[in-house]
Formats: sequence, C-alpha cells, structure tokens
Amino acid sequence: MNDKITTLILAGGRSSRMGQDKAGLLLGEKSVLEKILENVLKVSGHVVVMRAPDQPPLSIQSDLSDRIKIGFDRVEGEGPLQGIADSLIHLPAQAERVFVLTCDLPFLSNRWIEALNEAFTEDWDAVCTHSENITNALLALYRPQVLHRAQELLNEGKRRPLELLKGWRVKKLEPTHDLPLEVKDMNTPSEYENAKLHFKPKT
Repeated sequence: MNDKITTLILAGGRSSRMGQDKAGLLLGEKSVLEKILENVLKVSGHVVVMRAPDQPPLSIQSDLSDRIKIGFDRVEGEGPLQGIADSLIHLPAQAERVFVLTCDLPFLSNRWIEALNEAFTEDWDAVCTHSENITNALLALYRPQVLHRAQELLNEGKRRPLELLKGWRVKKLEPTHDLPLEVKDMNTPSEYENAKLHFKPKT
C-alpha cells in the first residue's frame, strides 16, 4: 500500500443497460465494488468512490468501508468527467498517481493494477488500458494534473473521457494473452450472468 497512490472509482452511473446499480451486484458473497476495493487497497493508500447525488448508500463490508471516502457528483447525468471533476477535492495532497476505474470490472485483479503501475514511468502522464483496439480512459493511471482538466472539458461541453488524454504523454498498455478477461467490463444482464458463473464455486 502506497500513500502516494490514490484510486478513484466511478460508481455514479445509471446502469441503464443493466437495469440496476452495478456497484452492488453480487458475485458470490461479495459485490463487484467490494472485489475491486480488495484489489486496489493492496496498492492505494486512499480510495474515493463517487456516486450520483440521489443514489442510496452502498453496502460495503466494514473492513473496507472504513478505508474509503464516498463523494457525490454535484451535477447529475453529466457522465464520468463530472465524477472525476468532483472527486478532486477528496484526493489527498500527497497523491502522485491516481487510478481511475469504473465499478463494472468484475474480473479486475491486482495483476492488471500492478501492470499499469509498473508501466507508469517518468516518461508518461497517463497509462491507459488498450484492448480490442479500444483505449479505455476509465481503466487507467494518471498524474493528478491530467485529471484537473475534467472541469475545463465539461465547461467546453465535452463529455468523452478520452478528451482527458489530449495533449499529454500517454502510454497505451495492452493485456497479454493470459489477462484479457481482467480488463472486460460488465454492462448487461447476460454479462452479469456470465460473471456469476465465472465466480461460482467449483464443486
């Protein structure tokens, strides 16, 4: 665990395709969010979870909830950049690196978190996951100053997280053949069913 590394988890989306709050979906005895928290807290000294203004409290096991801070978007429905912009007041001053993740990564493990961290050398301002020809700005590691552009982009009417990357030194990291599942998100009921099967105890 490193006090200079912070993690921001965006958990304020409406989950329209899933039909229910993805952060609280259970995989075995733990929620998706709890599984993510267990992994990032091995690396991060601080974790901030951002929610929409009127979302209900999250049910998080006490040994995890005592180690995180919950924040709320000031404006609802503006997408991930709003969550990033509003999270900045919660980030500790000593943070030199900030993981930005979504709450719909059921297969994410410490291996990919460490891979992003190891790739984050002085040559880069951000390291983003790149898989299946898609760059994911919400499964990435940033210098804090990059994230401070979020509010500026919102003021310009821009909502795409990839806008954050423009003008910075960005490394795109592609998972190796043994890690492809770890970077996949979960957006639909059928994908949730597949994830439940994956985590179902073997008999």
